[in-house]
Amino acid sequence: MQDIVFPYIESNYRAHTKYRTYVGNSLGGLFGAYVLSTAPETFSAYVLGSPSVWFNNHYLLSLSMQSPEHKTKVYLGVGSLESPEFGEREDMVKGAQLLADKITAGASENVKLNFKIIEGATHSTAFPTTSIQGLDWIYGKHEF
Repeated sequence: MQDIVFPYIESNYRAHTKYRTYVGNSLGGLFGAYVLSTAPETFSAYVLGSPSVWFNNHYLLSLSMQSPEHKTKVYLGVGSLESPEFGEREDMVKGAQLLADKITAGASENVKLNFKIIEGATHSTAFPTTSIQGLDWIYGKHEF
């Protein structure tokens, strides 16, 4: 990403190296949480929708959080119906809560987390709300 994707985007589009936002859902949310944990400076903001924290026996939760040097916003969203009692195979709500706790406990004062459980949303329907609200929170007139 840093050697090929970012330079391509920044040379072909109006993009700023200081304002990179990652948006991912499910396994994409897991990947974003992994990047946040291991190389947080890669992006200045993260929108993590229903991250698959359960993947690989909750491996993500065993990683230590690296602290970013710059202010980093993290919007984490999950649907309230993303659990086995509502037909999901994995408990995405519990996984998201564990991830939120990990981010809060392991991150420095440079990380601002906004964690939302979206009422009435399933794994299929939570992401539109997560992405719209997450981007609004990141780029709207919200103070760090």
